[in-house]
Formats: sequence, structure tokens, C-alpha cells
Amino acid sequence: MSKNVIKIAHILEGFLGGTSTYICSVLPRLARRGFDVTLICSLERRSPDALMRLSILRQNGVKVHVIAMQRNVALFKDVRSFVAIVRLLWRGEFDVVHTHCSKAGALGRTAAGLTGCRAILHSPHCFAFLRAKGRLKKSCYIVLERLLGRLTTRLTAVSFSEARAALSWRIVPAGKCVTVNNGLNGRVVSVPACRSQSNSTRQKLGLEQSAQVVATACRLVEYKGVGRFLEAARLCRTPNVMFLIAGEGRLMAAAKRFVVENKLDQKVRLLGHVSDMERLYRICDVVVLCSDAEAQPYLLLEAMRARRPIVATAVIGNSELILHRLTGLLAEPKPASIAAALEEMLGDKDKRAWYAENAYAYFCRHHTLSKQVSQLARIYRESVHGGQYHKS
Repeated sequence: MSKNVIKIAHILEGFLGGTSTYICSVLPRLARRGFDVTLICSLERRSPDALMRLSILRQNGVKVHVIAMQRNVALFKDVRSFVAIVRLLWRGEFDVVHTHCSKAGALGRTAAGLTGCRAILHSPHCFAFLRAKGRLKKSCYIVLERLLGRLTTRLTAVSFSEARAALSWRIVPAGKCVTVNNGLNGRVVSVPACRSQSNSTRQKLGLEQSAQVVATACRLVEYKGVGRFLEAARLCRTPNVMFLIAGEGRLMAAAKRFVVENKLDQKVRLLGHVSDMERLYRICDVVVLCSDAEAQPYLLLEAMRARRPIVATAVIGNSELILHRLTGLLAEPKPASIAAALEEMLGDKDKRAWYAENAYAYFCRHHTLSKQVSQLARIYRESVHGGQYHKS
């Protein structure tokens, strides 16, 4: 292998949600650009299609190492994970270590510092302290992030909101922080194909052709606001609307109980994991995200690309993509506010179309995958070789 080839190790704890989308979108394209790319990840928390997605990464030139890592703090297991990461970094002699999220960020950056890595990058994908419940827990996360910030060559935020949070909470100084927006391929499906597939999808889900569809897709965990979505569905007074939740997680049982107890079985569907989200977007009249905080959610980017109208909670991350009454509607993170926004959106088809086209135009200007990969490639080269490398 040429000495000029930059070796990069990406480290991730849970292979699911938006971070797995990031990894599967970005890493193969970095490999095609001539980088030597390795993924170190855990499958303790994973999506049902994780093994297939890892296989595709390998087929596209990405080396994959699976080790044991878990999200919660567990001293013995964390030490074992740390030792495994150190061994891989020693053997790999990587130029860049790029960590993702809290647990991998802590273990991976510490291991990279110990092994003398030339450049240590970190992408928080929504800081844990932004969604932590309780002052003590939040304070502990902030202190830990500040300590790890000293090891970090570059904090690579996935949104301006995340970068502002890093600076305002003094996680890293301004000179260490850079923003690289999440991106997606701008795939376009023909209108006839969309209509045909929409009818087929509605039939498979047992939905009436005349019913309006409101959907969200997320892990069923507290900070994603699953409870708010269900409560908003209960409160929404617009007739003939079906509310769909795509995703799995520890709140599935609670969500099912809520549906039964509130007699919403004819109004709400829990779909579990959905492998083909594009088909689901095509039948949606509104896509909703009810979370407490985000970095730059792929759900909203995918909905924007699919030209779907959006209602989202007015919180960090969401409000950067959804410009109120321009690219969608923002609502307070309260069920009544979300329900009111949905009623407004569902009641005006022309306005929905206008929001959707504005959102699509915004997506095309700011969130292409090629731009994201080019910016990351430049950052990696500059981190390793200094200012002499500017070509992306």
C-alpha cells in the first residue's frame, strides 16, 4: 500500500439509527476516493438488517471489525472493549481515528490518544447531555465531553446546531470545531412509479386509499418522543387519518398498551422495523419527528428528499432543517401543539405541497452526499498532512 494512502478507523458502538445510515453512506465513498477505511463497531445494539449492511460495506472495500461494546456504563465490560480497541488501533497504525456518539467517543478517543494517533476526530450525533434527564447526569456528561475534547483534534459536527452546542458548552474551542452537514443521494423516482407503488404499499398495510397518512420512524426510546406522537394521534381531530410508527425499541410494549388502552387500534399502527422506508414515505401525507433533541436527523432529510410535508418539534437539530412555515411546521414538544400543527397541515393540501417543494429545494442545496464526503475527505487530508492538501 502507498505511504500516501490515509488510513482511517471509524468507531461506533450501536449499529442502528442515523449513525448506521451515516456509516453506510459515507464509508464506501471514502474508500472509492482512495482512503483505507476500517469500521470498528459493536452489534450489541443493532438494526435487524445490520449484518446485511455490514456485508455490503465489506463488498465496497471497507474493513469491518466487530467487538463487544455496550451503551451503558459497565466497568469490566468497558475495560474489555477498550483493550480490544487499543489492540486494533496498534495493529492498524491508523492516521485518523474518527469516533461517533458517546460511548465509542469515550473509548475510541482515549484509545487513539494512548496509541499516538496523528488525528482524532469525533462526531457526537447529538450530545448526550442535550437529552439527559436530571441535572447531575447532564453535568457529568458535560464534564466528560470537556475532558475528551482535550484529546480531540477536530470535533466534526453534523450540523451547525451541534457545533453551536459544542462551543456554547465549551466542549472544544472554536478552532477545533468544524461542521459537515449530513447528506443523502438525491434519488428521484418517476411519478407513475410512485403512484403505483403507493397503491401497493397501502394495500399491504390494509389502509384505505382515501385515508390520510401521518408517519414517524425512529427508535422507540424516550428522547425520540414516541409518547408525544401517540398522544398527538389521540388528540388529532382530523377525520380519516392513520398514524404509523416505523421502528423498534424498548418502548414498543408501552406503545402497544397505549394503543389498546386508548382504543386507537383503528387509528394507529406499530409497524416495527421497516427496511424500505422510501415506499413508506410515498404514502405519507405528513412525516413527523417528535424528539427532545437531534443532531441532524436522517428522517427529516429523507422526508425532504421524498418531497413529504413535515411537522417537527422545535428543538435543536430539527429547527435547523425545518424553517417554520417555509420548509414545514415546527411545534412545541407537547402533544397538543403537535396535534394542532398536524391538523393545520392535513387541512391544506396546497400548503403541504408548497412546504414539500421548499424542503426539497433546501435539501438539494445543502445536503448532498457528494458534498458531505468531499468535505470529510478534505478534513482528513488536512488533519494528516496539514494545509498543503486542499483538493477534495
